[in-house]
Parts: sequence; C-alpha cells; structure tokens
Amino acid sequence: MRNRRNKYSYGRNRYSYGRRRRFGSVRWDRLIPVIAGIVIVLGIVLAFNFSRLQLATKGYSWSEQNAILELTSDKISILTHEDKVDHIKTWIDLSKNVSLYDDYEKYYSYYPKMDSKDVVKTIDNYFTNYVPKLKTVGYTNSQLWTVLKDASESDLAYLVKHKYSYNDMKPYKAVTGFQYQDMDKYIKLYNQKHNYNYAVIYTTYPFIYSSNKVTKTYRIQNPANLLNIVKKGFTLPSDYQPSDLVMPDKAYISSENGHPQLRKVAYQAFVKMAKAAAADQEYLLLNSCFRSYSEQQKIYQQMETKYGAAYAAINAASPGSSEHQTGLGIDITSKSVDTKKVAVFGFTSEYKWLKENCYKYGFVIRYASDKTKMTGITNEPWHVRYVGTKAATLMHEKNWCLEEYVLYTGQLPQLK
Repeated sequence: MRNRRNKYSYGRNRYSYGRRRRFGSVRWDRLIPVIAGIVIVLGIVLAFNFSRLQLATKGYSWSEQNAILELTSDKISILTHEDKVDHIKTWIDLSKNVSLYDDYEKYYSYYPKMDSKDVVKTIDNYFTNYVPKLKTVGYTNSQLWTVLKDASESDLAYLVKHKYSYNDMKPYKAVTGFQYQDMDKYIKLYNQKHNYNYAVIYTTYPFIYSSNKVTKTYRIQNPANLLNIVKKGFTLPSDYQPSDLVMPDKAYISSENGHPQLRKVAYQAFVKMAKAAAADQEYLLLNSCFRSYSEQQKIYQQMETKYGAAYAAINAASPGSSEHQTGLGIDITSKSVDTKKVAVFGFTSEYKWLKENCYKYGFVIRYASDKTKMTGITNEPWHVRYVGTKAATLMHEKNWCLEEYVLYTGQLPQLK
C-alpha cells in the first residue's frame, strides 16, 4: 500500500513538473516584439484620434466630431477644453471665432427666438466694442453676463461712456423698474433721499406722485396682492374680481351701503376694529366696499357728466384705478351719520378714533388732506385701505401714504 501511494504521488509530481516545462517553453524573444508592435500601432491610432475621443466623452455626435475636426488644431484644442456646445455645427457654419462659441450659446439660451445669424452678429459686436472696455472698469465674467442678459447696445455704450462699474449699479439694479441709462438720475436722487428704491421707482414711474403727468399706463399682473398700489398709471384688469369676497353681517352694514362685499381678510380685520371702537363707545359701519370695473365706470361717468371732467379727475378714480375694485378699499361711516344725527363723518368722534387706531388692525386712511399731491384724490376721511398690520404700522410711524410706502420699500405690483 505504501508503494502504491508513493508511486501515485510521484506521478502527480511528474505531471506537475511536465506542465511547468510546457509553460516555460514560451518563446518570449518572439512574443515581445509582437506585443511592442501592437502597442505602437495602438499608440499611433490613439494619437491620431485623441481629439475625437475627447469630443466623444463630452457628448458630441459623430457628425459633430467630424465638423469640429475640420477646424485647425488650435481651434479644436479650445473646444476639447470647454463644455459641450449644443449648437456647435450652427456656430461653425456662421463663424470661425471659436473662442466665442460658448458665448453665442449662452446668449442664444436667453433669446431662443433670435435668428442665429443675429446672435453671432450681436455677440461679435459686444465682445469687440464693449466687453473689453467694461472689463477695464472691473467687470467679472459673471457680472458681464448679468448685464448682457438684458442690456441693449445703447445701454452698453452708456455704461462704457460713464464708466459705471457693476458695483455702482448693483443696488439700483435690484429694484423693479431699473433702466441702465437712468443711472445718473438715480445717483442724483439717491443723494437726496438716501434710498435706492425711491431713486429708481420715482425716476421710472414719476406719476406715482399724482402731481406728475401719467405718461404710460401699466396693467397690474398680481391684482390679489394686499400691498398693490392702484391709481392712474397702475390699473387692475377690467375682469378682475377677488375670489374671496364675503358678505358682512348686517350689523356692520350701513343703511345706504349698496356694495357691502369685501375681501375676507379685510372683513375680519374690520370686525376686530369695530368691536374695539364699540368698546370705546364709537360705532363704525361699512358704507361701500367692493365695486367692479363696470360699476366704477358708471360712477365716474355720472360724476363727469354732473360736475365736469376736471372735477371727476380729482374726486373719483377712473375705471381700473379704483381701490374699491381690490376689495380692500372701504368707505366707512358711523352709526351717528347713518342715523342722520351727524352730517359729515370727518367731523365725528368715530373719525378721530379711526385716525388714531386703524393702523393697529391693518388699515390706513388712504386719502389724507396733506397727501393730495401724491395720491391725486382730495381729502376722504372715510376711505380706508387694508394693507396688513405690518405695513400699516410702518406707514403710521413714518406718516407715509401708500405712494411713499411703495417708494421707500420698493413694493411695486408686478406690472406689464
């Protein structure tokens, strides 16, 4: 048994030994030159196709690669070191200024409806005549594109001429209504008012002060906003009607109120205010609230017919420019006036209470006697506007009307 095991073991070892000899018989002196040749060929192939491989890894299609590889090596190098340009074949066909391809693409993304030829023409012009000069003033690439995104050529020429840096413009540019070519006006007004919002808004929309002529009428795009300024020049859509109008409790409606509905948030605030007034023995009532565009149109026409156009212009809001259409503008009266004990609300103790306390509940007296030049409406002690307690408190503390609030805080409506 021992001999058999030894013989078997010896056979395995011999088998293994024989296998090692066969592996050791490989002719490396012949194989190494073959491998070297393959490596050299692969190296040559890769060298000639390296740019194509780089372009492929960036996502360029075969046809786009072919178009790029027809360019000179220096231009190919630019494209292989930059992000993929989506409309590469278009820019190759229109321009050989490869360094601007990425800029063409970026500008086109801002103006996708613009003709490609015009994109190339515009960017070539900007980067030849304006961008280098703006860079000397300190513009970074990011700042340049913030300007190029919405500036016209005349805007760029203005900035170059006046050497305004991006930091000069930045606080004004953040304000709704900013116009590049009004920078000199903004700076002058800022030096008087020390407020960037005021400088831009008053310059762009001077008729926010009603003593200035309305030169253009803007349509409010977010009519439900609580802080919208509604007047000549800033008008509501003719079909706008608040979706949250409510009918007040009869206890809060005057006997002559033909338009009792108002927005829910304003009604809830009025109820709190009326209860607080009643605790002080002052009794407030709703006299007129929401009026539609068509209803305001009838009222204005009646006043114009009865008293003349000039009288109607300063005593009534034209259709679309009435705060009553917001559902937040309210004409208030008192129980004493409603029962004919007192003739004029402005002479009542209720008015005095209202003037001193309405801001606590989010209301402001909209058309005060000392603000007529700004509001464009003569003294209306009975007309209040709901703006919310935060805004009302600030207006009370600063003695601002809504026009001034908008100018100093920049709370303009979305306009079109």
